[in-house]
Amino acid sequence: MKKLLTLTALIGATTISFAQGTVNFANSATTLISAGGVTMSNSNQFNFAVFLAPSSTAASSGQTAGLNDAAFQTVAGSTANNPNTAGRLTSKSGLDVGGLAGNVVDFVVRGWSANAGATWLEALAAYNANTPGIWIGTSTIGNDLTLGGGAIPPTTLFGAGGNQVGGFNLVQIIPEPTSMVLAGLGAASLLLFRRRE
Repeated sequence: MKKLLTLTALIGATTISFAQGTVNFANSATTLISAGGVTMSNSNQFNFAVFLAPSSTAASSGQTAGLNDAAFQTVAGSTANNPNTAGRLTSKSGLDVGGLAGNVVDFVVRGWSANAGATWLEALAAYNANTPGIWIGTSTIGNDLTLGGGAIPPTTLFGAGGNQVGGFNLVQIIPEPTSMVLAGLGAASLLLFRRRE
């Protein structure tokens, strides 16, 4: 009886482990990521994460999604950085997407510089605050991606396929000229008050 219970428990655990969807979070030499139009450096100064949404989010692949688009939710544990090869991401093969195995989803990959924060929420807050000096960007939308299960990732996010995304560009936030003028006026007024004292 103990053997039968043990066998049942093992089968149940195997079923649960294969119920988790997996994807391959890595790009290739044909889908490099750039920063300011130049292939991203290999300095490990950039972070990337996968975001999923219901498959009805995009009518077709290649559409753009805004950085503040709340339809796309980040995948826990999906954050990776750039390794020793310029323009490439750290592999996250076997990325756990929870109980979504077999589901059809749309997705984007977003990236940001380390000085914008360790998490996407921090980077998004820095972007919305127009913080100068940060880099941020998003891929186009890949759609109708069927998530698989098991230890071997059946699907790669990056590529030339109809539901995949290609490389993308990160842009740097530069202060608006009006902000710079206001900062200059503030500094000038401080100097004037200091001279009067």
